[in-house]
Amino acid sequence: MSTKNTQNLINYLNDKDKEIKVQFNKVYNAFFSKPSTMYEVEKSTNVRRENICRYVNTLRKSNQIFLIQKRKCSITSYPRVSEYTTNPDLLIEIHDDQLKLF
Repeated sequence: MSTKNTQNLINYLNDKDKEIKVQFNKVYNAFFSKPSTMYEVEKSTNVRRENICRYVNTLRKSNQIFLIQKRKCSITSYPRVSEYTTNPDLLIEIHDDQLKLF
């Protein structure tokens, strides 16, 4: 591989890395601002659902995303989809509200 081709590959990979970071931040912020399903985040961010699944898995491994509940999706009407948030304050509010029920 020539030096020029190597440099083009490096530039391409750096651009891809930037794109991944931008997408990851969009997804994180979407879950932070409002608890959502992955499909709802796809519609609001224009990030492909396959990538969102990957980002959610990464966030799960680092305990930065939380499953809120299973509910009906507002887009597909599928009855039991996972609703997530990256905002720990929302998680605390939800659990406090649930405790008040008892």
